[in-house]
Amino acid sequence: MTHHAIDFSNLAEFDALAQSIAAKLNCQISLISVVHEDALFALGHSGESSEKENRNVAMRDTLCARTIEAGQPLRICDVRGDPVLARTPTVEAMDIGAYLGVPLRMEGGGVVGAICALSSSARIWQDAEQAYLVAVADLAESKIERHMLRYEQKALSRALAENDAILTTLSESRGKPLTVHNQDGDLLFANATLRTELHLSYQELLVLPRAAQKLVEKGVWAGAIEVGLPGRPTNALRVEVSAEKDGLTLAEWCRDHID
Repeated sequence: MTHHAIDFSNLAEFDALAQSIAAKLNCQISLISVVHEDALFALGHSGESSEKENRNVAMRDTLCARTIEAGQPLRICDVRGDPVLARTPTVEAMDIGAYLGVPLRMEGGGVVGAICALSSSARIWQDAEQAYLVAVADLAESKIERHMLRYEQKALSRALAENDAILTTLSESRGKPLTVHNQDGDLLFANATLRTELHLSYQELLVLPRAAQKLVEKGVWAGAIEVGLPGRPTNALRVEVSAEKDGLTLAEWCRDHID
């Protein structure tokens, strides 16, 4: 996944959760991060205010990238003792001696981020500590899903209230799998037909508008698109995009049946 419909300015509850992890596991820093574009964005950060100023880090520069790619918990007792891991940019920048991370998953099982505990010195992580972090990850996942839903509901209400043309099109297109997105590719609406006919996870639905918007930016209004998340099969789809109306774009989707 490359994009999340999250209000990144409202992160207090995630910071509080990260702080509770750091206290429980007696570690220097805890992070709750999601994939955003080609980077990891720290929804939750247990550090001081100055450390939280830059929450966005290139995915390739993080140890959490390995947790996300593997899709399973990762324990590293001595990061600096590994000549490859020791060269990871965040190891020196964040003074990481030991790392414990578990993946974050959304509906459908796709990995969308990671939650981690960082120690400034080497240490042996216990099974109970990993089990605790897995349990906290379940809580974080539910918070993220609720956060996304609230954000989307507010955005949809604002957008549709100002756009009678989109409302009219939706009312006339019952039974067709549809999405509505804005110029940034943010998903504002996905109807029930799309969910039932295409059998996509919630996180895969969030990817659809960005893919459709890329076509629009090329001046293409219909075409084949492949949508996939780590650990899930790729979905071959076709989309027809309607002309933008007041900043909103409506797209109709179907399976791409290749002969």
